[in-house]
Amino acid sequence: MNEMQFHENRATFSGKSAYEKIRRFYDFKKGEKLRILDVGCGNGKLAEYLVGLRHEVVGIDAQIASEKKDSYTHIQQDLSLVWKVAPDYFDMVICTDVAEHLYNPTHILKQSELVLKSGGLLIFGVPNHFDLRQRLRMFFGKGIVHWDNVQYGQKSWDYSHVRFFSLKDLGEMFQSFNWQVEQLQLNFMGGGLIPTRLTPTFLRAALLNLWPNLFSGKFIFCMRKSADVKNESLPKIIRLPFTPKDF
Repeated sequence: MNEMQFHENRATFSGKSAYEKIRRFYDFKKGEKLRILDVGCGNGKLAEYLVGLRHEVVGIDAQIASEKKDSYTHIQQDLSLVWKVAPDYFDMVICTDVAEHLYNPTHILKQSELVLKSGGLLIFGVPNHFDLRQRLRMFFGKGIVHWDNVQYGQKSWDYSHVRFFSLKDLGEMFQSFNWQVEQLQLNFMGGGLIPTRLTPTFLRAALLNLWPNLFSGKFIFCMRKSADVKNESLPKIIRLPFTPKDF
């Protein structure tokens, strides 16, 4: 199965869910018009929402939903190839829940570098495949398919995820390609072993702070295109001691 097929098999998220992942990084409602590239736009719900906030959006995906709207530009192509968009054009690239489906996730970083303006932002998000619940599943022999993907009927021999990341892995990858991480968002793992209603907020926040690889459901970064990366600087960490609805 090639990368395009892997990408087509991933679950498509709703617009509300997609916006929930990114809204803390930037005030999209403040009136400043952005040129945004939505990589892995899927059904286009996020693109439509951002257009509704008066942003210019281009969506790119291996498979475009059949019920397309004319509110944004659609480009259908294999994301593992050179993106068919203008260089140095966009203010922001949004790419969440995509990198885990590509054999070469660094392609996203290289292409984003090409299409962003100087100082442009890349919002990059992946699921945490090794949270506490998944580690226990694997320990008891239930396979590599993430517990949240089991509901979609995915099997280990046809699993759409082909890359798996820890925070350290991601940090090394970004540093290798000269991306400056400005913000990192962590969320207390949705559907996890520790029900949020039974644990106080301060405890959930503390667990996220101490062991993000165990307790965060996703890792979402806001990074800036920059030739002068200050690797010693620390990103602002957004800790969500809960999982927002539809996250």
